[in-house]
Amino acid sequence: MIIFDTNAVNLLPRESLRADIIRKLRQSRHHRVAVPWMVLEEMAAHQAKYYPDKHQAVVNTLEKLRDVLPWDLESSLEQLDLERFLDHWRGVYSEIFEVIETSGDIARKALVREAMALPPAKRTKDHSEGARDVAIWFSILKFLRENPDEHVTFVTDNTSDFGDGTAYPYPMDEDMRGLEDRLHRLKDFDQVVSQFTKEVSGRDAEAAAGELLRSLAIRDRVAQSSVEVLSSTTGFGGLSATDALVEWHGWLASPEVELLRVTDVTGHEIEGDVWYTANARWLLYGIAADGPDAPGRYVSCVWEMKVLFSARDGDEAPTLLKTCEPSPPDTSDSATVEILERLKARVADISRRAVENLQAAVSPAERLLAQHVSTTLPKLDIAGSPAHRLAAQIAAAQADLSSPFRGLAQQVAEAQAARINSAQGLAEKIAAIQAAMYANPLQKLAQQIAAAQPKLDNATVLPRTTFAGLAAAVLARGPEAPSTTADDQDEQLSSSDAEAEPGPPDSAPETTDDARDD
Repeated sequence: MIIFDTNAVNLLPRESLRADIIRKLRQSRHHRVAVPWMVLEEMAAHQAKYYPDKHQAVVNTLEKLRDVLPWDLESSLEQLDLERFLDHWRGVYSEIFEVIETSGDIARKALVREAMALPPAKRTKDHSEGARDVAIWFSILKFLRENPDEHVTFVTDNTSDFGDGTAYPYPMDEDMRGLEDRLHRLKDFDQVVSQFTKEVSGRDAEAAAGELLRSLAIRDRVAQSSVEVLSSTTGFGGLSATDALVEWHGWLASPEVELLRVTDVTGHEIEGDVWYTANARWLLYGIAADGPDAPGRYVSCVWEMKVLFSARDGDEAPTLLKTCEPSPPDTSDSATVEILERLKARVADISRRAVENLQAAVSPAERLLAQHVSTTLPKLDIAGSPAHRLAAQIAAAQADLSSPFRGLAQQVAEAQAARINSAQGLAEKIAAIQAAMYANPLQKLAQQIAAAQPKLDNATVLPRTTFAGLAAAVLARGPEAPSTTADDQDEQLSSSDAEAEPGPPDSAPETTDDARDD
């Protein structure tokens, strides 16, 4: 266990390299990294130090403005909310550190020791101080006693109060009796990095990061994360299928994803495992909606993020430390254009295969999709929605399934009759067809379920079956789909979906210095 004193991590930026290393140490599971509750409160208090004064300064400025205006000032300022401000920073630091609680008994003992000015408390001039240092000290000792198998490294440069780690004044020497071999000291954060990590060279780290982030599994997770994270009432910038600037508000299904470039890679080896942080820029292409009730259309965008991930095989999904707003792709960059064309071709190929089987698969699709939904969705834990109410919604959705599929088949027939020779034209037609699919009661039910599911916690990405993937799997089964049990259907749908999944591109563009973007 590595425990930090306030002076070692004071005013720690949440997106700094130091914070990233702490996350790497924690996620490696080789080490625990913590702060006592008293340190957490001091860190939050230091962030809030200037908030009341700055708020009052704005209040005073508004009053001065009201004095000179010949009309009533319509501007207003929200009330000072110090506890809300403190709660924000408590949450920030609780995400970075494990927190060792300070009991009420410890707090009382700390005040008693401060009153007597006994170390780590002290007397200055005419008063005693240091109860917070005593609370930190007692919290560490309590942790050691309650966890007899743990060793603690205490990181602090406050040698005047806590000693140098080799000898302790009375009564701290009695506090330490029996714990001498289990408590060690480091002076600052640099010593933590030197002792517990080994930095991986920039070139090796960048090559390893690029290989990991281009893997199909991580691209799939980024795609699903984009569905859950990217939603806006004001809209994002992107390009249409014809490369015109458009505004969109969210994905209707997981888009196709390719890595454009990786920059600012740092790697640290922790007990044999290498952990990285990097800035990754992704190119996304898929069907997005212009608004809640607007039809879908193909959109491409660039999404940048800072990620934390491990080189260990089979490790958990990358953690998104920071994400930026999507922006339109740079069509003047040849590497971006090449990747975008590859994504468009991949999407067109998937859509063509679905359309080829659509007419023959209408009846089996209705049966299989309805059966799969009815047997699967009631198993979901939907917060605030009783099972019988969900079952009623599913029944209503099943009763109306045939209409959208018949309408869909008619639209495909019209498209075939028109002999659309242009692949781009076919793609646009498919987009309209797919948008029609999403307008039925089943899609509304899926939207309600998606809204009730837990959102990404600190952007840890988990794979999840989408409506589009489910429908594609059903359509791919063709007219001879046998009647199966619910468990068989789950297995067959997963297998069919895997067969329809396009492979990774043959090659990925090399990252050049000129193309890198922080």
